[in-house]
Amino acid sequence: MAGVTGHLDPTVLRASGTILSTQLRLAVEIDTRVVDAVGHPATVLDLLVRLDLAPGRTERASRLCNQLNLSAAHMSRTIDRAESAGLVRRRPDPNDRRAQVITLTPAGDAVLADFAPRLHRLIRTVVHDVLDADEIDSLVDSLERIQHACDALAVDELEEDTHA
Repeated sequence: MAGVTGHLDPTVLRASGTILSTQLRLAVEIDTRVVDAVGHPATVLDLLVRLDLAPGRTERASRLCNQLNLSAAHMSRTIDRAESAGLVRRRPDPNDRRAQVITLTPAGDAVLADFAPRLHRLIRTVVHDVLDADEIDSLVDSLERIQHACDALAVDELEEDTHA
């Protein structure tokens, strides 16, 4: 391996390093410029965003858990926090009494009305003002392919654990 002096090959790590450092930097910017200004934890705001995008602004708790990539216990605490603040309402799923559905409340909508323009302004500045539409499409496509490859690893690991 030309140019490699240690154990790690920088040409292999370049893409993942750039993806991770960019994600971390963007997360810091969102936290300091958007989340802190709104005054609710990032996980609660992410929950509200997912509900805002869901049909009828209602979603099953288990689906939210998967979307947010949180454990069931962490998701339950996040919903508890949002419910205590009056931002969401939890009720039994009419189609499955074992499940719960979470609905955005008017107070949650008011938080999103404050959050959304701040987030949009930041994303426009760091993404849309830097990349054209084709570059954004290409970036999203590439990141989705990487995400699917990671998802496949998780499925493979689960299957190995099941057969062990």
